[in-house]
Parts: sequence; structure tokens; C-alpha cells
Amino acid sequence: MITMIRRPFVCGLQLAVALFLSAACGKKGNDSATQTAGGSIGATTSTATGSVRVADVTLGRSVGTDKKVADATDTFKPSDTIYASIHTTGRGNGSSTPITVRWTFQDGQQVEERSETIATNGDAYTEFHVSKPSGWPAGTYTVHVLTNGQELATKNFTVAK
Repeated sequence: MITMIRRPFVCGLQLAVALFLSAACGKKGNDSATQTAGGSIGATTSTATGSVRVADVTLGRSVGTDKKVADATDTFKPSDTIYASIHTTGRGNGSSTPITVRWTFQDGQQVEERSETIATNGDAYTEFHVSKPSGWPAGTYTVHVLTNGQELATKNFTVAK
């Protein structure tokens, strides 16, 4: 009788441990890391004839002519212009795909939103930037990357005095 009771208990315990470990492995520990919809780098959105994937979001104080950040950082001064280089891959709807970047402050307040239409024929880098002549308030900010209304990635950064 004891064996009959222990076997379902042990199986249930094994299942609970497996579920716990599965959930723990998917957890992100770095708040400034790029996070994408679905919890993994490179979330994909489908378009009419293909898909676009965000491979990376890099922040910094300047970008080169290739639209890549030259000096990557997640910490800025109040007087900095903040650049985001969005690396996308995949195929879009044949000619172009809209990419929107929404900048928000720690309380959820929207700072700015801009959109660009990109040709989606493999790898592409798109540059967005924001500045505030009077200076950014200190705190935590988030860049949200969207296409066709679907959020594909987020990246947190800090403004410190």
C-alpha cells in the first residue's frame, strides 16, 4: 500500500521540479539586456509574404555611417543624445516594413515615438535617436521596438547625473 502511494507522489514531485527548472531557465537576470516578445532574442513578426526578426538592439552616444552604434552603453548623462541601432533580419512584405521605436520613462510615460520604413532583404540596421536640450531626468528608460503594432524587442537604459 505504501508503494502505491509513494509512486504517484514521486511522479508528481518530478513533474513539479521539471516545470520549475524549465521556468527558471527562461528567466532573464540582466535588466538592461535586450528582451523580445516571447522571451528570446530575435522575436519574429509575420508580414504579408514573409517575416522580420529583431536580432539586436544596441544603444550608444553615436552611430557610424553604417547605422551601427560605435560606442555601446546602457548609461547616459542628462545632456546626451541617445542612439538606438536596430538590427533586423528576414524578409518583409516584398518591398518594405515599418519599424517603430517608442521611448518611455520609468513611469510608463512616452517620451517619443518614431517610425521608419525599411527594405527587408536580409540584415538591416536602422538608426533612431532622441535628445532633450534641457536635459534628461535621471532614471530608467526603455526602448520598445515594434512592427505592424507588435512589440518585437525592448531594451532598458539609465540616465544618471
